[in-house]
Formats: sequence, structure tokens, C-alpha cells
Amino acid sequence: MAKKKVGTGEQGRELRVVHAVSDSTGNLVRHMLHALVTQFPPDALVIRVHAFASTGPKLEDAMQRVAAEPGVVFHALVGDAGKRKVERACAKLGLPCADLTGPFAHLIAGASGLKLRPDVGRLHQVDEQYRRRITAMDFTLEHDDGLGLRTLHEADVVLTGVSRTSKTPTSIVLAQDGLKVANVSLAQEVAPPAELVEMVRQRVVGLYIDPTVLTQIRARRWRAAGGERGAAGGWRSSYADAETVEREVEWSRHLFRSHGWRTLDVTDQAIEETAGRVREVLAEAEAGEGE
Repeated sequence: MAKKKVGTGEQGRELRVVHAVSDSTGNLVRHMLHALVTQFPPDALVIRVHAFASTGPKLEDAMQRVAAEPGVVFHALVGDAGKRKVERACAKLGLPCADLTGPFAHLIAGASGLKLRPDVGRLHQVDEQYRRRITAMDFTLEHDDGLGLRTLHEADVVLTGVSRTSKTPTSIVLAQDGLKVANVSLAQEVAPPAELVEMVRQRVVGLYIDPTVLTQIRARRWRAAGGERGAAGGWRSSYADAETVEREVEWSRHLFRSHGWRTLDVTDQAIEETAGRVREVLAEAEAGEGE
């Protein structure tokens, strides 16, 4: 059976580039397409994002770049005029094209009875929601790795766990959604801070990781920091010692259980996935409080 060619372009042409044209930051199409390409072999497709193509000249420049590197074209443009320009250009180039936003907006309009009011400026206006996100980000940076314990109780959620369990990056992702997040690192030799222990348990999430994986992560970190192995092949620091790490992880999980904190296994989890699971834990806790 002959291999099916991608797209509607010239006979036999394979389109391995995926273009995303946006009149804003391009974050929406970037995230959507990165999710889509995970269904194909790794590195088989290349994504090109053309952001801020909100005016005629900028949109024409974006389509010239598409013409120079033909591929599948997706667009997320607010105005109908821009959508038509992209669609006409793709038809002329013989390239497949799809609108990532229009059909969904019309679906909502039809179901709600509301009229569409396209305005790209509203995507990033400085409103209350935006201010909440900025406030959350400031709070999260001020409460990273055990900082700001005096105001820890103001956090929407506190992430805790031993070193290298993705607490800081997960906190940043959650803060971008407007959540005030603090994270507190644990060490077996040190009692957890009283401010953490006194937190409402539903707002604390303990992160843990498979000890073998954590040992590998710490070993890479230790080498990058200039650490060396001892004469017998072991690490000069217990930070990356397999037995020590295993005891430390088990100690942290016991601590989580003793305080009734929700826990998440972050082994081989993407930061975004961990953040999503934290949101689920918070939603479950909130639903439980409302019962």
C-alpha cells in the first residue's frame, strides 16, 4: 500500500512543518499544537509559531515565511478579515489550513445567544484577573524554598517534599493561573517548620518521587555543581547516595501521612501534569469542605 501523503499540496509532497499564525502571543496555538504532535513520532514534525500577526503587513510577512517553508497551517486570529487572508493565501499556495478558534467561538455564540465582539486587545488587558496573576507570581517568588514563613498561611496551596521533587517549577506554573503558592523543602535531619505544620492540612500537598529516579537526578545535579565520587565509587555527599535518598523519601512520605497531607507521586511527570494534579487535589478538597 502506498504511503498516504500529508496535506492537499502538490502531488506527492509531504508536509512535515506545522505553522501556527496568531494575532497575539501565540501561546494558545503553541500549546494546542505541541499537544497534537505528541501523537506522532518524536521529532517528525517541526512547529513554527508566527505571533503578533495582527496587521496587514505582519500577516503578509508571516505568510511569506509559510511560503518559504511549506507546511500545514493553523491560525488563531480574532478578526474575520485576518482569517480570510490566511485562508486565501493557503489556497493559493496549495496548503491545508484550519481555524483553531472560529468554530468554537461560533459554537458558544449559537448556544448562548450572544453576539461575537472580536477584539484582540481583550486577550491581554490589564484587568482584575491579570492583577491577581501578577500578585500570585510575586507571592510565589517570595515564598520559594521555605522563604516567607511568617505569611505562609496566606498561601492557596503549599507544596512540600525533599530536595529535587519539582516544587519550584510546579509552583511557578500554578502561580501563572493566579494561585498563591509556597513551597517548603524538607530535610530528614531538620524538623519541618512550625508554620508548615500549622497549615490547614487540605492546603498542603506533599510531593515524592521514586528513590532510584531521585538518586539519578541528584547525581546529575551534584556533578553539575562540581561534586565528585569518593575512592570507593560512592558520592562524597549523602545528597546523591542511593541508600540515604531512599530513607529520605520514605521519611517524607511518613511525615505526609502523619499530618494528613495529600500526596502526589511526581516520578517521570511533566511539570504541567503535576500542576494539573495539584489543581485536582485542591478541587477535591474544596468539594469535600462544601459537603
